[in-house]
Amino acid sequence: MVRKFLRFKWQREYEVNCTLRPEERKIQENKKLEDVKYKDNWTMTVNEKDILETEANPKHLERYMDKSKKRIAVIGAGVSGMSSIAMLKEEGLEPVCFEKTDRPGGTWFYREETIEGVASIMPTTIINHSKEMGAFSTFPPAKEYNNYMRHYEMYQYLMEYWSKYDCLKHVRVNMEVISVKRTDDYNETGRWAVTAKSLITNEISTEVYDGVVVCVGHINRPKMAIFPGQDKFKGKIIHSHSLKGVDEYKNQVIVIVGTGCSALDAAVETSNVAKQVYVSTKTGAHIMTRIGPHGKPMDYVLLRRYLTNYLNLWPRDWCSKFLEKKFLDSKFDHKLYKVHPKHRMLSKDPIINDHIGSKLLSGSVVQKGDISHFTETGVVFNGEDEETRADTVIMATGYTWKFPFLDDDIVIQEEGRFKLYKCMYPPHLPHPTLVLVGFVLVWGPGMPVGEMQARWAASIFSGRNSLPSVEEMEKDIQKRHSRNAKWYAPNDKMTIRVDFVQYLDEIATLLGAKPNFCKLFFTDPKLFWKLIWGPSLSYQYRLQGPHKWKGARETILTSKERLMFPLKFHQCQKRGVEKEKGLVKAF
Repeated sequence: MVRKFLRFKWQREYEVNCTLRPEERKIQENKKLEDVKYKDNWTMTVNEKDILETEANPKHLERYMDKSKKRIAVIGAGVSGMSSIAMLKEEGLEPVCFEKTDRPGGTWFYREETIEGVASIMPTTIINHSKEMGAFSTFPPAKEYNNYMRHYEMYQYLMEYWSKYDCLKHVRVNMEVISVKRTDDYNETGRWAVTAKSLITNEISTEVYDGVVVCVGHINRPKMAIFPGQDKFKGKIIHSHSLKGVDEYKNQVIVIVGTGCSALDAAVETSNVAKQVYVSTKTGAHIMTRIGPHGKPMDYVLLRRYLTNYLNLWPRDWCSKFLEKKFLDSKFDHKLYKVHPKHRMLSKDPIINDHIGSKLLSGSVVQKGDISHFTETGVVFNGEDEETRADTVIMATGYTWKFPFLDDDIVIQEEGRFKLYKCMYPPHLPHPTLVLVGFVLVWGPGMPVGEMQARWAASIFSGRNSLPSVEEMEKDIQKRHSRNAKWYAPNDKMTIRVDFVQYLDEIATLLGAKPNFCKLFFTDPKLFWKLIWGPSLSYQYRLQGPHKWKGARETILTSKERLMFPLKFHQCQKRGVEKEKGLVKAF
């Protein structure tokens, strides 16, 4: 009943996309938003009107604020930013979120245009993690949702979650944070001065906050590779960040540089219309499908507590070989297809793609080595003498990680290693009032990790928990760096890689929310064995501790029912997803 009520409430309040056309904005002339028109024919709720009015008046939302509460600035209204708002509110704090674009949602709000510093997806993008594994800890996705949601279904789920916590009223859209600096009394108070610019009025304002949560993500600033002769190439060179539709690549020869998720997604999509697609790679990749044994989601099968314990007990290389043989090569032999990398599966995130095997088998996609140099009309690959003609080169070469609004001495990177306690806190700051949330690479879904980080950060802001001494934090950072150097392939992102189950347990222990397995063994054996042998779901961290949830136990025990529901044809007929004229709604 609660789920049905929330879904009905969301449909009534958030029926449509409230993206404004810039040319239609007349806020500067008339602050009554009565005649605003929307791209996708979405209607505007009262809260959304309030949000949009902040474009003209950044302090418009102050009427919602409780002056007696600590005010925390949240930079970025993506998934991590919005979950941070929810967790700050849960802890009794007052969040104020700054969002550069005109709509919260980050990666999952699809835009036709590419905006600098904003994450981007293709129209065909679906999530890499299954709905149960990636769910928020107090908000299981409806059983009707597909296990691997399309981007607009994912955004729909996020909107429902935001509605539950009434997050939207705390967001200031079209506000770009220019700088975050210590106040004059920082040594005594730990407060920060946040300077932001309205992208509508160009007005610049500075406000003081008791804390700052940085949630700008790490897939928003494209990094372009440079090859000899690249400037001579007469074709088109783009980054995968800018790839939207593929119709313009019809009958072209495409070269894609890289073998990450974006690279293989681009290869699969463009190969449907292109004459030929080549994938250029230095190292190869471990490729994993979303579908696991017996048709279950792969992460639902792999991310289990007992498997994590085995990985920590046995040599990691041995475990990698076992997983590669059982879950990867059983789909297609990586060595036979010449995509097997030098590193082991657990040393780097596997690439999630369901179709690249058939594309390689059909010859629609051909793997090549690294590019030696460009010519005017194509490229020459290492080990080859002849030119491979190309019309377009797509650089799927990753992203740079920057915090342009922070001083260089706040987030320190030494020899490619980020110095962050638990991948969140700069240890050298005298006050724990600035934190990074979502700045991790997870071997698993990222949403539960970002939410857990936000819960712990909120508890520290409120005074419920505290950080250890600088010496202890430095020791922990060094321990993580040393362990990651053994576990993961060396690169500049190695130090912020985390294991899904282990890291969640780590933060939950600090928060006081990790399940008491010894107690459960005697008091609730059914739940105990489900937690040990079943999928490691985020709901388990609401069984006890601060802000525990009464529905956590039942939600854990019924996860398989929600997983199976959309696969039952006769029940799926009761639900549909209609996408018409830009309108997405569930019924």
